Amino acid sequence: MGYVAGLIAAIAFAVIAILTAWLLYQLIRTTGIINQFLDDVRIETIPLMTRFQTTMDHVNNELDRVDGILTAVESMSQKANSATKVVQEVVTSPIVKAISMSAGAGRAYSKWKKK
Repeated sequence: MGYVAGLIAAIAFAVIAILTAWLLYQLIRTTGIINQFLDDVRIETIPLMTRFQTTMDHVNNELDRVDGILTAVESMSQKANSATKVVQEVVTSPIVKAISMSAGAGRAYSKWKKK
């Protein structure tokens, strides 16, 4: 009877050893597939990152140009605003004086006519 129990234990140990070996094989195979996938990702990622860096450098250069253009436009806008204020003051002041004088002359004429 002890032999039967020993035989059953030996068979169970053999089955467990075979299952463990099969699981290790599957784990090694899966690890190999994951390593191959990671290598492929690395091979594809490095050129993409290089292109991305080149694109970002180009975008930064373009943004510098746009910044220069906006600075120039802002300067021209300020100059145009200053010129407009000067013209407005030059034109408005004589017109207001002329209107005031004509209004005063009109009142004086009205008073002179009534006399």
